[in-house]
Amino acid sequence: MSYVELHCHSNYSFKEGASHVDELLDRAKELDYPALALTDHDNLCGAMHFAESAKNLGIQPIIGAEVTLTDDSHLTLLAETRQGYSNLCNLVSTSYMDGDRQDPRLDPQHLSSHSEGVILLTGCPRGRLPSLIAAGKFGEAEALLRQYRDWFGTANVFVELQRNLVKGETYRNRRLVDQARQLDVGVVATNNVHYHVKERHRLQDALVAIQHNQTLDEAMPHLRTNSQYYLKTPQQMAGLFRGCPEAVGNTLRIAERCTFDLTTDLGYHFPDYPAPDGHTSQSYLEELCLQAAQRRYGGVNRRVQQRLEEEFGLIRRRNLAGFLLLYHDIIQMAREVMIDLGLTDREIPLEEKPPGRGRGSSVAMLVGYLIGL
Repeated sequence: MSYVELHCHSNYSFKEGASHVDELLDRAKELDYPALALTDHDNLCGAMHFAESAKNLGIQPIIGAEVTLTDDSHLTLLAETRQGYSNLCNLVSTSYMDGDRQDPRLDPQHLSSHSEGVILLTGCPRGRLPSLIAAGKFGEAEALLRQYRDWFGTANVFVELQRNLVKGETYRNRRLVDQARQLDVGVVATNNVHYHVKERHRLQDALVAIQHNQTLDEAMPHLRTNSQYYLKTPQQMAGLFRGCPEAVGNTLRIAERCTFDLTTDLGYHFPDYPAPDGHTSQSYLEELCLQAAQRRYGGVNRRVQQRLEEEFGLIRRRNLAGFLLLYHDIIQMAREVMIDLGLTDREIPLEEKPPGRGRGSSVAMLVGYLIGL
């Protein structure tokens, strides 16, 4: 039987994951995994690196994240489609607005409006559902699972089962399976991977100690109880879940559904701009630049005209006019601050004294110069 790990952390799970993306993928290739998910804590920082490296190895990349909710519980989310990836990005970003940069927290109420194209796994033992089951609060657990099902749809919710050889998991898994069958939702096996090989657990312990600014001895309450959180073979996972083979089989079914390819399907769309009546974004940008050129050079000579036409053509082909006009608005606001602070005068044209200085390729763009960038 084959298997796909759908709950996997890399070193982008900062001070938690003890293996690099490439180490995880190389090990997955050795184990003949057809696919692998990356579900780092509260971020998608490693997603592109992961997707590109996985494709080079012939492994299907699945993009996900393990988000932390406002009650400190965890939830595993996987992007099934492009819309699902967009929703996942929104949820991760929102978690930093609900919490903060060092401690992101997602209000669960945001899940209902960002569920399209997302597959929900109910999480590790720190998930809300398994925590309620472990505490014997079966009524609350049922109500929560019903809520997930209402938000995401029955086919998109899976009760996550983990067997890491720790106390209490046999009872918890049995009750989780009962709950899933009662509400007609699927179950799925995961291993909550934090390192690619068993021996790397020592580094994982050290990282957790660093996270808490403690010695290894002092950090013992925060450390994992054993070294079982590594990429296991399909045979090992089938053996651990021999009493519930559907949980292993569902890893393959979920992988088949997650068709979104970050390397080809993203299709960036730059923002448009509400141009004044009688203008498109492109024509309005061109008019602003020609007016600025008249002020700056006293007229548009052949050299300026030729350069502007070349840049306008590139901007038109790449549909960047709205993107640049938004920057123009930001620059105008910054200029108002300069005027208020007495750093410039309203009579001095923007292009003569812009509020900042461009960096990188923008300094070589005449359009950027003329709009104050």
